Amino acid sequence: MKKNLKLFSFLIVMALIMLSFKKSPEMKGKCDGEEEYAIGLTKVVPFKLIKDYRIVLSSGSPSDPPSQFFMISLKSGLKYRLLPINNADNKTKMIMSIYQNEKKSVLLATSFNKTTGKHFPYVDFNCKTTGTFALFFEFEGAAKGCGVGMFAVEN
Repeated sequence: MKKNLKLFSFLIVMALIMLSFKKSPEMKGKCDGEEEYAIGLTKVVPFKLIKDYRIVLSSGSPSDPPSQFFMISLKSGLKYRLLPINNADNKTKMIMSIYQNEKKSVLLATSFNKTTGKHFPYVDFNCKTTGTFALFFEFEGAAKGCGVGMFAVEN
């Protein structure tokens, strides 16, 4: 009888622990990047993933759009891939761009063509100069959004 009571108690405690890990309804639709990351892993092939960036940005104004950047090192002669993966709840799409520096003086590659308004599912970039560059993330129209940006190199 004591064994059954202990087993029953153990199962109740385990069930409560399992339920505590389940996402609550208010978490649904939030961006933790896990779904976007899983999608990105299927799309980054045949490139080798170097780094993924979990991006969450608030809305801003078109004259001062919110952005986030990271300094990255690139090597001449290698081909890199930028892969923006958007959260399904975003109103606009994420834009990934490589600039010569954090001041955005020279654009080297981007996933968005401002002239045509076209977003690209990924961008391959052939690096011509070894150095440190700025990888920027923002959302079209200075909108808020979240997602995962993947940075990869050709095998």
